[in-house]
Amino acid sequence: MELRRYDEADRESVAVLDVETPVTSFADVELHAGSFSWQETALADPIVKRHDLAHYLTEGPAGWDHALVAIRNDRICAFSACEFSAWNRRLTILHMYVSRPARGQGIGRALLDAMLSVSSPDDAQHVWLETQVNNVPAIRAYEQMGFRIVGLDQTLYADHPDADTALYMSRRVAD
Repeated sequence: MELRRYDEADRESVAVLDVETPVTSFADVELHAGSFSWQETALADPIVKRHDLAHYLTEGPAGWDHALVAIRNDRICAFSACEFSAWNRRLTILHMYVSRPARGQGIGRALLDAMLSVSSPDDAQHVWLETQVNNVPAIRAYEQMGFRIVGLDQTLYADHPDADTALYMSRRVAD
């Protein structure tokens, strides 16, 4: 696998990545004594979550400090973008998409490690990202990478057809 910087020439290949996510459960998150915990709860009616990567790409690269693609077998199989905020020394992962056939092979972790390498620990102290409570595979993957739940937002997706709750996760850069 090769990781390299995203280039505008990659737009079409990234836009058509197969990043659908079957959703059969959600994370039932609770706050206890200042810490979040969660348990998986099955959905009565499973759904398929789709992402409009072509639309997401319209916000960048002006809004991104760095964007990377992962290439396997001469094809783009993943995309990630981040931004750095100096005032709070936070590296925010804005996008992290791995194609369905490439999931579970360490590509997300490799992209995260590469994103961290572009921002030294002296610059960024924390890595921050957002997923949704109905993306249990992502929550598990991020927890395996050292992230923990730090907050929820029930308003972020309130106007979407499949209203969902945003779930924020963070970890120290040095972890």
